[in-house]
Amino acid sequence: MPYGPGSYGTVYALPLSNMTAGGSNAAITTYQPGQGGLPATGGGFGCVVR
Repeated sequence: MPYGPGSYGTVYALPLSNMTAGGSNAAITTYQPGQGGLPATGGGFGCVVR
């Protein structure tokens, strides 16, 4: 989500096991600028995620 919901974007990492039949409900990881050591500035945080 490079342009929302935060003003600089947000990245959500969804484990593949949450999407497969019979998989577990593992925790979803959220990355936001300014948290967890990430820089608090930028225009398109999350535009390119691999």
